[in-house]
Amino acid sequence: MFGLRPALALLWFPLVAAPAPAPPVVTIGFHDFSFDAPATLPAGAVTFKGVNLGKNPHHGMLIKLAAGKSATDLVAALAKPGPPPTWATMLGGPQEGSEVTLNLAAGNYVWICMVPGPDGAPHIAKGMMKPFTVTPSKAPAPLPTADLTASMADYTWTFSKPLTTGRHVVKFTTAPGQPHELVIWKLAPGKTVKDLAAWAEKLNGPPPAQVVGGVAPAQAGIDNYATLNLTAGSYALICFLPDAKDGKEHMKHGMVQELTLK
Repeated sequence: MFGLRPALALLWFPLVAAPAPAPPVVTIGFHDFSFDAPATLPAGAVTFKGVNLGKNPHHGMLIKLAAGKSATDLVAALAKPGPPPTWATMLGGPQEGSEVTLNLAAGNYVWICMVPGPDGAPHIAKGMMKPFTVTPSKAPAPLPTADLTASMADYTWTFSKPLTTGRHVVKFTTAPGQPHELVIWKLAPGKTVKDLAAWAEKLNGPPPAQVVGGVAPAQAGIDNYATLNLTAGSYALICFLPDAKDGKEHMKHGMVQELTLK
């Protein structure tokens, strides 16, 4: 009789569901000019943490290749003038010092860095790229829950709520139009957005700010979940992508914001 009580108790108390597994965290190392990154990953949500191990600024821009296309094809296509090929999907990814979660389907991908050096050549032209494969998964991890949403559009970011100090998970979605990125810089004391813009023109010497988060270039309809840990101070939000019409950086079209957090 007494041995039945634990079993009978299960009839009266609902079972507690196990928490959903968190996405795996994968560190992507940025070198001058290469990536430290795994050769394979399982499909599903993956959190990428960008760590700069070089002396130059970098980002981890993730490209999904269409079937039959290779990293060599991508390098050749990007070396030509004009828009990027339609068979290469710009998914976003981490800026240096940031964490970004993406939902990956099975297929072939390439990490690239399109940040230019002082000579104007993007880092991919110096060999900064790495292909990898995403394999099918029987139990893919789910995406995180965001406490803010943000739209990246021509030429601004629109947040569902103002950014504040502390930890936030922000769901960034690129609106219809051109691809966009977000680079969040924490300005050094006494420095301004104008100082940062002047430095970005030549990329000489140390920057007057530090990258603390953001999302690499993503095209329309793509979601990135960025984890932001913001402290008090002055920030600059910038998109450096060239415009499809005149080739000028989006910041010169007004895609730059200054933010002060207390």
